[in-house]
Amino acid sequence: MNRRFVNLVMHNWVEGVYSVRRINPYNHLFYPSAKAALEAADEAAKYKDYFPVMQSLQLPDPGIKFTATPSGVGLDMFALFNPRGTSEGRIVFSNSIGEAVLYDADKQLFNTMGCLNEPKGADPMCLPIEHPGTDQDSLYVLDSCPWKADSRCFEVLEFMPECSELSNLRATWRWRLLPPPPFVRQPGYKPSSVLSYTTTVDSYGFSTIYISCEGSIGTYSFQTAHHDSKHRLGWSHSEEWKHAGKWKLPFNGRAQYIPEFNLWFGFSAIWPNNLCAVDLSAMVHEQTPTEQQAWQDLNPPEGVAWIPIRRELLNLGDGKFVIAKTFKAESTGQQFAVLTGVEMMHGVGDDQTLQMVKHKCARYAFTTDAIKWVL
Repeated sequence: MNRRFVNLVMHNWVEGVYSVRRINPYNHLFYPSAKAALEAADEAAKYKDYFPVMQSLQLPDPGIKFTATPSGVGLDMFALFNPRGTSEGRIVFSNSIGEAVLYDADKQLFNTMGCLNEPKGADPMCLPIEHPGTDQDSLYVLDSCPWKADSRCFEVLEFMPECSELSNLRATWRWRLLPPPPFVRQPGYKPSSVLSYTTTVDSYGFSTIYISCEGSIGTYSFQTAHHDSKHRLGWSHSEEWKHAGKWKLPFNGRAQYIPEFNLWFGFSAIWPNNLCAVDLSAMVHEQTPTEQQAWQDLNPPEGVAWIPIRRELLNLGDGKFVIAKTFKAESTGQQFAVLTGVEMMHGVGDDQTLQMVKHKCARYAFTTDAIKWVL
């Protein structure tokens, strides 16, 4: 399923109100085709013009407004909850004391999701995971600084159907604690942050989470489930971390597997502002994965210093992506977001080198409303 909308979570810092606004990326950020985008780039090159031309992003009215509760508590976590690609409007969020809510933008519904066993701080790792043979997905959440919460830094939001073990209680959601990464309990461990993370899926459809941290910790893996012929679903949960290697994943933040290219896409660990493609299959053979290609999607105007604050990558399907970046202008201190539409294409004939086609980009200056999350 291809994405139809991009969800922008806004925060009005004056009123303390949050809102969700949805935009059609194809209207704002894409030409009708890659050919049209390339022709526009060629035309700009003739006149030595900057491409793509930065437009002002006009946002629609909020689809919903809400405040964090209780008063004075902020919202720390927002995650799109759609690993199967069946919905692009299911958003899980939680406040700084751990209360979680599911907001369905398509149905305009809120559903309480209980409380995390421990708040996960600002911008934790959030990975929606699909388990084979089940109708609902799970959300794995890890504190971006695992040392803070020690044994309570990692948990999963999972669906509990009716069963005798629950005394025929109605289906519900619960937060379940998971084992923390083993390095947080090792002697001499120095506090470190999660630098990068991603998932792989094996031939049975079971997902493994990989994380890399600061310092000399390297990369660890966590298998979410494994084959179990005795279980009614044919699988059981896994609770085991493994040390994958002393190397680090070659990207910054989250990387996503894109089936059309059989590669993982994220932001480069070497050039954090650049999009990169990585083949992680080497990890299966305990080899260090390396960056294959990297592309620069956006160049600040000459003579202007933009300090990057946040980067997010959204996969729209069919090789199209939205790259969302938040900057601060060094000269004025003003913050703003730039959204860019790009398309990845294979080379012609036997040339399988990937090409990035830039489409359009749009800028939104923060005043009383700031874009906090792009989902």
